[in-house]
Amino acid sequence: MSHPEYAPAPDPSLNVQFTDSLVPELTAGRYVLAAHQTLTKDGARVDTDHYLDTPVTQQVEVRAPRFTLQPEWIHGAYPTPGATGLYDDVLPHVTLDRATLPWERVEEKDKQLPWLALLVFGEGELPDTDPHCLGRTEAKTVAELLGPESGVVLPQFDQAADPVTEDDKKTACRTLLVPAAVFHSVAPAEAELPLLTHVRRVNEQHQGVTLTADLIQVGDYAVVVGNRLPRAAGGRYVAHLVSLEGWQSRLPDGTKETYDGPDEKLRLISLWAWAFETIPDHAPGFAALTEHFVDTEGEGGSALLLRVPLPADRALSGTDQQEVADRLGKGYLPISCRTESGRSTFGWYRGPLVPRLPEPQTERERRRCAAEALIHLQQYGLFDVSLATAFTAGRGVALADHQFGAALLRLRGKVQQAAEKKSRATATAGARARIEHLAANGLAGHLGEVLTTPARARQAAATSVQRPGVTPVCAATDLPATAGLTPERLRADTDLHARLTSDDTPLVDPADEDLALVRSRLLGLRNLTGVPFAHLVPDTRMLPSESLRFFYVDPDWTATLLDGALSVGLAHTFDLTSDDLVFGPEGVAPLPPLTAPVTGLLLRSQLVSGWPALEVRPYAEPKATDGETTLPVLRREALADDVLLVLIEGVPGRVELAEPQQGVHFGIDEPEEGGSDDPVDDGIIRLREIDPQSGTPLGQETGAQFPAQPGLRSFLRDTGTGNPDTVLSITRLADGLKGALGLTDRPLTPSDFAIQMINAAQRRTFTTAAAQHAPTTTGDHPNG
Repeated sequence: MSHPEYAPAPDPSLNVQFTDSLVPELTAGRYVLAAHQTLTKDGARVDTDHYLDTPVTQQVEVRAPRFTLQPEWIHGAYPTPGATGLYDDVLPHVTLDRATLPWERVEEKDKQLPWLALLVFGEGELPDTDPHCLGRTEAKTVAELLGPESGVVLPQFDQAADPVTEDDKKTACRTLLVPAAVFHSVAPAEAELPLLTHVRRVNEQHQGVTLTADLIQVGDYAVVVGNRLPRAAGGRYVAHLVSLEGWQSRLPDGTKETYDGPDEKLRLISLWAWAFETIPDHAPGFAALTEHFVDTEGEGGSALLLRVPLPADRALSGTDQQEVADRLGKGYLPISCRTESGRSTFGWYRGPLVPRLPEPQTERERRRCAAEALIHLQQYGLFDVSLATAFTAGRGVALADHQFGAALLRLRGKVQQAAEKKSRATATAGARARIEHLAANGLAGHLGEVLTTPARARQAAATSVQRPGVTPVCAATDLPATAGLTPERLRADTDLHARLTSDDTPLVDPADEDLALVRSRLLGLRNLTGVPFAHLVPDTRMLPSESLRFFYVDPDWTATLLDGALSVGLAHTFDLTSDDLVFGPEGVAPLPPLTAPVTGLLLRSQLVSGWPALEVRPYAEPKATDGETTLPVLRREALADDVLLVLIEGVPGRVELAEPQQGVHFGIDEPEEGGSDDPVDDGIIRLREIDPQSGTPLGQETGAQFPAQPGLRSFLRDTGTGNPDTVLSITRLADGLKGALGLTDRPLTPSDFAIQMINAAQRRTFTTAAAQHAPTTTGDHPNG
């Protein structure tokens, strides 16, 4: 339960809303619940036996994370783990999916201080644990942290308010040894802790699958920020999210910045850590990474299409070479293969992701084996193995999914039994109608004819004449011949199809578990879920490192993929009919038709790991009547640490890649003109609007800057050690921002400070040329 003043209604006009904190009503610790009752009559208390006034108590313990964190609580960090680049204007930060985490343990409840802090160390500052800033820690049990340890100061846990249990003592946690002087230099002061921790409420509409274009998806994230800028000269750093429990007395007070205490070593609990390196003249930020896509986009954006690039140093001439160039341009790739006779040759292969709009799909027969999907190119004596590979891939995915195969076989059995029952009822009704017809038209004469006609002649007549409207019945079992019910017959006999698919008694319950499982798997397979990556991108030249590629999805390829999946367990013709009765256009549970082409993009870049919630915003071509609309995202999945796949329903006229708001980092800005190699000497903070009554949109730049004269060196701590020389005095900086913003009646809150310190989110826009459907780049813009 959180404070009611939090939880503002999501504002669709804002991408992110900042909040000071999200403190649970009950933080970690032991509590006593007391209950008592009194009786009143006409407003006056009624005397009762004493036992009614005696309160009943119950002890309650609220537990919260203390020594370790779950990895899934870490949403992301910046600079990204293992990153190399120029980060001298960035305050490192970590984003937490568990938005209440920094306030779940509060030692002083009236202050509600966070119990977490992000400490940034440089090379040589952790000589005992990690001198080279590789992210190393030492494993210790909680029992060992209770001490003693020779020559080391251990955290002092409050055993009275929140005792350490026997189970806790067995817990292993990560620790680091920090010299007391270094801790005093880099740790924030108590008054700075609230300013370095805040909550962001983010609109996540474009960070995942969006099947509804106007759906507002909101997520809450806690952000813990460091107070140290990496040096402009470069170097390695390691950031540790540490627990401050038991260390409040050791925090600097904000006035005395030099350390003159004893030469001690403190053992801190590191809840999460990562290392990065800052290098001068190397900027792999969002703008730089997306700028690379622009630099390599080719003429008219042609290099941004998913295909093997044509050789640039050799012109292709002649009919045969033009055929090769045309196929390469359509996304084909020559691959070696072997014919059924065993002869080695090569064939053409194209996956489901193609660079050009596929031809409209015509009515096609269902393929029952891979051989039926082979395309023979008679002119060249070669095969196009694209669809045959799709069939084999679908069959392989289905065979690997034992639940799918078993459910499919059970489902077909249910459909067959239901169809036999309906056919038997139809045959009985037909026989009864025939008897009534004979009775009305001379039954006695017909019986006499039967009695006087030899049996052999009657049998010959019965086999040579089949009366319309009567379903044939198997003589041996008296069951309808459903094995002869083919898809072709089903399409030709509309009355029979209507009887088998009538809504009054469906062949299978629409809520059947097997039906739901099979249908769900088929829908996922149509979105290429489970298809090996080598089938999607058969050559690394199609998707090199640090590249962005756009494509269409070939519906014939995905339809053949489903044919392969449904080929599992085919025993006779009726199995084909069964699938058509269930998943066909007029079946019990038809697969929804694709009303628009499916397109998408593949991204292979540091953006995938560095910005895990990277926003992908596809927009349709604007219309004069409706304007611009967002297209649904059918699938979004990170296929690898650096590969992101996005499938879009429709052809976008514009696609934006944008930084996620929950990961937008803190930092300082450069002045419009001038500047030096060290942002500390000329850095500024562009002030943003925080007054909702001003008329200016919240968060928009006001045009003013702080300080008036560029340079933030006067706001650095004077530690006197010569090492942590880029640690900001957050209290001094906050006081300066308060004066620049004209706040005279209230203090600068954590959300105010966060709004001023964030760097504007950036986005890169790609537009589609209507004629060639090829992407072109229009640039990146701030998106505050």
